[in-house]
Amino acid sequence: MIARLCGVAIDARASTRTRDPVELARATRWIAGNLLAIRRHRPVQFVRIESLTDLLSAIAVAPVLVDRGSLPTRWQLALRLLGIPLFEDPTGASVLALEPLAGGSYRVRVTDPHMLAA
Repeated sequence: MIARLCGVAIDARASTRTRDPVELARATRWIAGNLLAIRRHRPVQFVRIESLTDLLSAIAVAPVLVDRGSLPTRWQLALRLLGIPLFEDPTGASVLALEPLAGGSYRVRVTDPHMLAA
């Protein structure tokens, strides 16, 4: 499994070399979907997430850019290591952000949902 994760990370680096926000959002969805496939999870749209796998599932559902500032530090590090681009102030595509809830879980918030059909 480590070799497959490294393969996805290498592919991710190549697919995120663009500045186009729409292409980056599509690449983010592709990376998350592949990481879930390696772990044998199916993407499911979550309204509430509690783990990194849940976050990957939310990302894999639609092309979105991920707002770095809304993520816990450990998830930021994990996503960067896996090749998913993170942004401080993403614009130009749909943006996924997390809002903390009681009990250590998060609510997923997607802005600019017009991109969800892409």
